[in-house]
Amino acid sequence: MNWAVPRKIVAGFGLGIAFLIANALIDYRSFVTLTEATEAVQDGLRASDLLKEVRSAVSDSEAGQRNYILTENRDYLESSLKILKSTQGPMSELLERVSNAEEIDKTKQLQSLIAARVAQFEGALGDVQAGRKAAALRAMTAPESKRILNSTDGLFEQFSALQAALFEHRTDDLQKSSRRALVTFYVATFCGLILLGVVYYLVYRDIEKRRQAEDRLRVVATHDPLTALPNRTLLHEQLSHALASALRHNRNLAVLLIDLDRFKNVNDTLGHEAGDAVLQTTAQRISDCLRDTDTMARQGGDEFVVLMDDLADLAPVAGVSQRILNAITGPMVVEGQEVHLTASIGISVFPQDGRTLLKNADIALYRAKEKGKNNFQFYSAQFDNFSVERLSLEAGLRRALERDEFTLHYQPKVDIVSGLITGMEALIRWQHPDLGWISPARFIPLAEESGLILPIGAWVLKTACVQNRAWQKQGLRRMRIAVNLSPRQFFVTSLPQDIGAALKDSGLEATDLELEITESMAMNNPEQTVGMLRQLKRMGAHVSIDDFGTGYSSLAYIKRLPVDSVKVDRSFVEDLPGDRDSVAITKAVINMAHSLRLRVVAEGVETEAQLRFLHGEGCDEMQGHFFSEARTPVEIPALMRKSLRIGGPIFLAERRRRVS
Repeated sequence: MNWAVPRKIVAGFGLGIAFLIANALIDYRSFVTLTEATEAVQDGLRASDLLKEVRSAVSDSEAGQRNYILTENRDYLESSLKILKSTQGPMSELLERVSNAEEIDKTKQLQSLIAARVAQFEGALGDVQAGRKAAALRAMTAPESKRILNSTDGLFEQFSALQAALFEHRTDDLQKSSRRALVTFYVATFCGLILLGVVYYLVYRDIEKRRQAEDRLRVVATHDPLTALPNRTLLHEQLSHALASALRHNRNLAVLLIDLDRFKNVNDTLGHEAGDAVLQTTAQRISDCLRDTDTMARQGGDEFVVLMDDLADLAPVAGVSQRILNAITGPMVVEGQEVHLTASIGISVFPQDGRTLLKNADIALYRAKEKGKNNFQFYSAQFDNFSVERLSLEAGLRRALERDEFTLHYQPKVDIVSGLITGMEALIRWQHPDLGWISPARFIPLAEESGLILPIGAWVLKTACVQNRAWQKQGLRRMRIAVNLSPRQFFVTSLPQDIGAALKDSGLEATDLELEITESMAMNNPEQTVGMLRQLKRMGAHVSIDDFGTGYSSLAYIKRLPVDSVKVDRSFVEDLPGDRDSVAITKAVINMAHSLRLRVVAEGVETEAQLRFLHGEGCDEMQGHFFSEARTPVEIPALMRKSLRIGGPIFLAERRRRVS
């Protein structure tokens, strides 16, 4: 999960920082303003004190002057001079304190008057020291002296009035600045709290969203998105807890591994959306069959797992398994199509089967499929050999094409009337490097389940076309080569293109190729089957229905299929002519096929009695060991010279019947 900080949080945080900085600047400016106003007031107060100090000194010096005039005591004159000179310091400080231009001007005027007065006192003191007391007295009482005193007093009055006005103004500014600073502080604090609340809300909401996202991610990580069931990860966790509980309380535990039979056909024919709908319906049906204490998970694909814990005995296991099988076999309607499915169940039990319950249930599941599907099987230790063999076959099957371990043998089809070979059916054989020859009955179902049937089927088609063309170049009589199509191969949309490519690469004419599909394949999806068969027929290929009679096809359905022939299944032929049911079915198949202008081929003919019966009922072609088993390609040229006992007993009997 991407834990990058969201932009709105970054923006909110940045806005908060900016607001705090602005608030700090406002507070700083308010502080500076208050400080300046306070300092101005303090300077005014100090200036007033200094002015009072100077005024007092001037008054004291004038008092000393008067005492000198009255007493002519020199000490009074010296004391007055000293007092006047002592005002220099306060006057200098006063000049530094004042900032108003008018104050500065009056301060300088006052300094000039005091300096003039000091000069008068120094002159008078000089006259006294020289013995000119009369001159000193005249200087002290002269009009100039009186003018300086009057100017000084007037200046003191003006200065005091000016300072009073300035002090009042500065005090008023200080009060206003204080009020502004207080209002600014309250507003900034309020806005700051609002902003902090907004940022807190954004952070809280983001944390809540992340928590919800984590919860969703946890569900996605532990549950199947299609069915909402626990997935493989959560299943293993639940199984571990269940095993620990069963071991602690000495109880039984069962694992049911459920796999849908032939589910790939649903995906291949109806599409994956329909397949998903089937899985959802199946999950619900399985869930309805469980006890309240059972848990269920989707293992993956079309596999489900049921965990039955806290079992006193194993009686409920079989009952639940049978209920599940019965529920799944019920028809499902998906996209207007009725779908019928079955399931196979493998069961493993703790403590009897050990702790590897899923592995053992998987082995039991394949045993259930080997027994014909639509059943359940309990695990047994003897199944391990089966599982090892199956894994070995699957691993070998994946490498068989690369190592050229497959070969094709060819079994002839013979016209019963003329006795001549009319075609060959390509039958695949596998020469395993360790296990020797392996029957198709063993590896074809495995190839279907694993998906390897597609490359194997493509190889069979290409090889058979090349071989038939090679026989033609050798001068053999032209005949059709029959290739069986698997269900997965038949419903692949690219099948016509694949067949066209095989014909083109080999140089074989489409009319020399026969494609065989089983009756059950044709019934699985009628509309898609008809569409695909029409495409194959337009190419010029011959189409045949194999294993006819085993799929319960109706005449109305068969007549819609664009096919050329049907093959009577060997299960009916093998009991001819002694079994009345087989006789009735075979006659019905032959008559129905001929009424639809289809040729009839009988499979598995192994006795002369079977051949005589088929000939008498008008069967067109036969295939079986009575004439020849499947042969290697090099044996076919010699086999082509053989015919079906023309002139033999069965044909003589036919001639006598026709004459009579």
